[in-house]
Amino acid sequence: SGPSSITAVSAEAAGALARSPAPLLVSGEPGAGKTALARAVAAARDRVPEEFDAARSTPERAAEWVRALDGGRMVLLRHTEALAPAAAAALVARLEEGADIGLIATATLSAEGAGPCLRRLLDRLSARRVEVPPLRERPEDIPALLRALTPPPGPGRPPLAWSVAARRALERYDWPGNVAELAALAAALAGGRRLTGAVRREELPDAVRNAPGKRRLTGLERAERSAIQQALHTHGGNRLRAAGALGIGRATLYRKLRAFGLEEFS
Repeated sequence: SGPSSITAVSAEAAGALARSPAPLLVSGEPGAGKTALARAVAAARDRVPEEFDAARSTPERAAEWVRALDGGRMVLLRHTEALAPAAAAALVARLEEGADIGLIATATLSAEGAGPCLRRLLDRLSARRVEVPPLRERPEDIPALLRALTPPPGPGRPPLAWSVAARRALERYDWPGNVAELAALAAALAGGRRLTGAVRREELPDAVRNAPGKRRLTGLERAERSAIQQALHTHGGNRLRAAGALGIGRATLYRKLRAFGLEEFS
């Protein structure tokens, strides 16, 4: 779920999320930095979590892992959307019986409804949910992310610097791979660059260098977009019910889905 840096997420935000021991769901697009935020919340609780990746586990191993959970443990469950039905049902049962598990889960949520066991788990975890915005919605974070993600220079070499033109090109790009894609680009330039001085726009990949500029969403628009995503998740992707919950017509919802780049829901 992205590299280890959480430069875009303040320490105060992680600390605030850590104040409650209740289970926490961290959602967002692939590569947006969900695991980074989850680890930061655990660190704010002065804990090192036991991590389990549902996407890299067999259904049998996942169910065994859930059954072995003891009270008082800090657990980071990655890729919850890939959790096998039996494991999801078992985890819901553990939570409903009041097991003292410090659970932080990450998930990439889609408009399509999950199976009933997983849906029940996600609904329960959504009581405390934070959405990590995609990088295209927070281009102002790119300079700080570059400082955190760029590998240290080799012996005798200066730190990698970025020209104004290069940074502007990075801020115009859509970043379909999110923070993970930015990290890969920074690593590639830091490791294979033969030029000296600040990185120039001409050194960037064609897709990044030639990205068209787009209007950035305002803070109010970002909040509205997040509310729409939450309503669609709550109602299993049913757009009519989501529109009703938001207090808008279905036609208005479709228009906003297109305006906010949420065509996969329309």
